[in-house]
Amino acid sequence: MLFPRLQYFFQTWRRRLRRSSPMFMPTIALIACTVLAVLGIIIGASADSLIVETNGWISAVEIINAALFIMAVERSTKSADFQFNYGYGKYESLAILSSSVLLTVIGIYVTVEAVNTFGNPTETNNFWFLATYSFLCFILIRTVTLHMKKAAANHQIPVLYFDADLWEADSWMELAVSVNLIIGGIFHAYGYDAIARYLDSGSAIALLAYTVSIPLRHGKNALDQILDKTLPENVQMDILSSIIARFDSFCEFRAVHTRQSGRDIFIEIDLILPFDWTLEQSRELEKNIAQDLKEKYPTSIMRLYAQPCPRDCFRNGECFCPLKQ
Repeated sequence: MLFPRLQYFFQTWRRRLRRSSPMFMPTIALIACTVLAVLGIIIGASADSLIVETNGWISAVEIINAALFIMAVERSTKSADFQFNYGYGKYESLAILSSSVLLTVIGIYVTVEAVNTFGNPTETNNFWFLATYSFLCFILIRTVTLHMKKAAANHQIPVLYFDADLWEADSWMELAVSVNLIIGGIFHAYGYDAIARYLDSGSAIALLAYTVSIPLRHGKNALDQILDKTLPENVQMDILSSIIARFDSFCEFRAVHTRQSGRDIFIEIDLILPFDWTLEQSRELEKNIAQDLKEKYPTSIMRLYAQPCPRDCFRNGECFCPLKQ
């Protein structure tokens, strides 16, 4: 019984570590977060650096995020079926929202704790060692960021875009930590130890405040998707431009309905078509509009809802339909 479970475990990880898999980068992110969390907490606590230890705890929280994102990507990439006609994209939105709430709550809590201890910072003497460690972390985080962005662009998965933004923010924060530690080391070298320690604590507070801003923004977008909020105005205008480009093929435009589920954008267009149009002609119009939208939004899924005109263009037995003139 144990052997089949081990075999399944190794097969799962082998599948996730294929570079072509959408789960490859979240898995790499999980490994990187684990390394950064362990080293950051241990080194920060040993060297009495609040900013390095804070970075380690942020990475520890992101371990949970990385595991959550792996499950969300694995689930959301399943095709639509009988039970979930619109696919499993909402799992991504739920994962992003859950991650955002978790990061925000923990970020606020740690910020409050950092503010409470601001007036009594601990002594820090290993500025140059910490700065070197922080810069090496910056290189690792920046490498993961660049590859995460490529994965997000290739697979068009919202949770990967969210993860890429988190890693992007982490990379610049890590660089700021390195600069902060170098400045602290300079103050320490000239005997301004108190300023150096307060700088370390103050930077940790600023770092946490910036960390909270990322999940708040993405959490709102995830909530909008869960509530099926209409897509942004610029997307609506692109859809309308594709419809208007074929104004000579329909009698009247009624409405357009949009929603997003994960990476899929669902577009429903209501048009009034000539009463004598065949099903084939309606299908051709739908195909042309859908092709135009696919060029702008590759993950869009468009449906045309056509109704025949009420023949109100006939007067005294003569047809005044503008499409037939």
